Amino acid sequence: MMTLATIAQKVDGQLEGDPDFTVDALSSIHMACSRCLTFYTGQIRPDKPTTEAGAVILKPEHAELFPMNRIIVADPYLAYAQASQLFVQESEQSPGVSPHALVSELASIGDDVGIGPFSVIGDQAVIRHGVKIGSGVHVGDKVFINSGTVIEDRVVITGSAVIGSECVISAGAVIGSSGFGYARNGRHWQRIEQLGRVEIGDHVDVGANTTIDRGSLDNTVIENGVKLDNQIQIAHNVRIGENTVIAGCVGIAGSTRIGANCRIGGRAAILGHLEIADDVDILANTLVSKNIVEPGEYASMIPAQSARIWRKNLAVLRKLGQSG
Repeated sequence: MMTLATIAQKVDGQLEGDPDFTVDALSSIHMACSRCLTFYTGQIRPDKPTTEAGAVILKPEHAELFPMNRIIVADPYLAYAQASQLFVQESEQSPGVSPHALVSELASIGDDVGIGPFSVIGDQAVIRHGVKIGSGVHVGDKVFINSGTVIEDRVVITGSAVIGSECVISAGAVIGSSGFGYARNGRHWQRIEQLGRVEIGDHVDVGANTTIDRGSLDNTVIENGVKLDNQIQIAHNVRIGENTVIAGCVGIAGSTRIGANCRIGGRAAILGHLEIADDVDILANTLVSKNIVEPGEYASMIPAQSARIWRKNLAVLRKLGQSG
């Protein structure tokens, strides 16, 4: 539970209503109850919005639509994100090493570190203060994890990877595994040993079952503030610039460099050895096959349409390029 005054202070908003109103939970605008706080951006029926919420976060121009407790802000979605931090369920894991964990005597473990059962910490691994490591985690030899980072259950970190501070690595992620590199040798393939590592900056989130391969010679680098969704594949030698956000199921082939402050939609595919500029938005399902040198929005997918119309369009496409 949280008072509305506390939430308004957290989001730097203007409170209109009862400062002692107690909020039990955050909720969507349609599912909210009388003790809930919701938010409104103006995108859902701005003419007649309805909600059972006891309080709402909104813009000044929408205040008259909601005759209840209000917090007025410039960006309701951002304020909602900030408020959500007050309601998060903290991990019950307390500092200390589980008796069922295996920690090398050659590892360096900082203060207030929690290591869950059946986790393994390798030789010369360095775990700084305040790190939380869940159950069944494998931290390989010479891996470095900086302070305040959370490693959830069944994560694998290997290949001398470096993880920055205040990161969240979600369950099942694999960081530092061998990249996909082979040279043709007649009718066979010669494996190329991957001799680099993964370097992850501060305040990076890595989603569940996302894989980040170590570099072949140069390192794979994820810079500060990057946010990665679930089930993303990042190949060897890739570099991703600061504060870029990538949605689920994206595949990025080797040695591609992605700039800062980019947004990449789900299931986009980015070929290898490409350069993508800063401030680029790539829409969902887009295939990127050449360099993108200018900021802006890029797309190559065909949105869903009725099968009847799609078949007609396909028939036209088949005729393109045919001689008359």
